[in-house]
Amino acid sequence: MDARRDDEEAAAAPLLAAPAPRSHAADVHVLSAAFVCLFSAYSAAQNLQSTVNDEGDLGTVSMGVLYTSFTLFAVAASPVVRWLGASRALVIGTSGYLLFILANLVPTWYTMVPASLYLGFTASIIWVGQGTYLTSAALSHARDNSLPDGPTLGSFNGEFWGVFASTQVIGNLISLALLRNGK
Repeated sequence: MDARRDDEEAAAAPLLAAPAPRSHAADVHVLSAAFVCLFSAYSAAQNLQSTVNDEGDLGTVSMGVLYTSFTLFAVAASPVVRWLGASRALVIGTSGYLLFILANLVPTWYTMVPASLYLGFTASIIWVGQGTYLTSAALSHARDNSLPDGPTLGSFNGEFWGVFASTQVIGNLISLALLRNGK
């Protein structure tokens, strides 16, 4: 049956050569760079919560709210991403991290707790969206360039997670630079 489908596709092929297959490798570069920018700022804010927002344990409570809501909302993340699509899920997921970072500029119970709750929801969406988007890009790249799926997926994931790991270093260096004078 596959041979018959290949023959039909060959018969329907255009007479002129099609442009070279699109390289989805750029997708992983852009996704990795976007996550480095976002999570360098977020990891700096997260790592300092219990130190900077220590009045009434606001930082500790906000992190507890964040990760409790992330755990609870993770159940609904997959259907939400399927409904939104991976690209929109990445944008909406980003909004939660940006709101949380901005809430740290005026850290009160009225800014941090709602921002943490919202981030828990959007974090579940961004991570499912990231996995979906990266897998789709890798499989499309493999198909378009006649590469095996597994190693291509591994290469895309390896690049993303390797670059993503740098966010802790970058975030902590930012914190060091900002708080060097004890402020």
